[in-house]
Amino acid sequence: MQYTIKYFFSCIFLCVTISNSTAVGFSKADSLFTNGNYFEASIEYERQIFEARTLSTIPYLRYKKALCYKHVRDFERAVSELEQVYFTNANDTLYPLTVYEHALCLYLDDQPQKALWKIDEYMHFAHDSIHYAYLLPLKIISLNATMQWEKAKSEFNTLINIINKEKTECSVAEQKIEELYSKKNLPRIKERKKAENWSRFIPGSGQMYAGAAGEGALNFLIQASLLTLSAHQFLNGFYFTGYLAGLGFLNKVYQGGIVRAGNLAHTNTQKQLSQFNYEATLLLMDIQREQIHAE
Repeated sequence: MQYTIKYFFSCIFLCVTISNSTAVGFSKADSLFTNGNYFEASIEYERQIFEARTLSTIPYLRYKKALCYKHVRDFERAVSELEQVYFTNANDTLYPLTVYEHALCLYLDDQPQKALWKIDEYMHFAHDSIHYAYLLPLKIISLNATMQWEKAKSEFNTLINIINKEKTECSVAEQKIEELYSKKNLPRIKERKKAENWSRFIPGSGQMYAGAAGEGALNFLIQASLLTLSAHQFLNGFYFTGYLAGLGFLNKVYQGGIVRAGNLAHTNTQKQLSQFNYEATLLLMDIQREQIHAE
């Protein structure tokens, strides 16, 4: 499911071509890339960067090298490579491609907020409404990942108005979007801090809040048993045993329960966001299919 969401975006810019002034033409690195030898291609692109005689070829080489890293799912290195690509001309045909891949890799690297910043930065400098339409699906998914529901819904409606010229088609799509973002379908967010605080004051309650009722009840019973054991040992004069078996273990279980509650809340939230984005991606794909059939 997660990869269905993420790799849906990798083909959006296939219809955009790179100008001859930007591309370096056929090379050994391009051949390796085309054949799926991404690691070897990344090394060859790095060699070409090192030996480049003109600065104009470097952005393209770094762009392709970043694609190599993306294909092997090393998104952090892909982002690092794309951060080194600079453009002095906002009309360079490679610019929107690089921005898209940069934002995509940020999203894949679990940095959706930075992906949004990159897309907004592009619109600020380029003022390119045509390529913005290609960036919108990624922006919508990133807005969902950061729980900005109203903005995501607004951008969704913007997208369908761009790609659907018939008002009847827009109306149907708008109804689907309204249903998707209705209160009953939005993820029920479990806050990490809230889960930790619940477990801090009432052992086990944080796990229950995070959706693991059985684990929460078990955690409470274990801590209650250890506290009872500790009290029993102290009352009977077994102070060392009471401290070691009771308070020593109790403190570890207590602190571990707090951390566990936070982790469960985070995992639960990410699972719900992933499911919601999966549904959003299916709707985006339906809209694209309808556009293709219409054309």
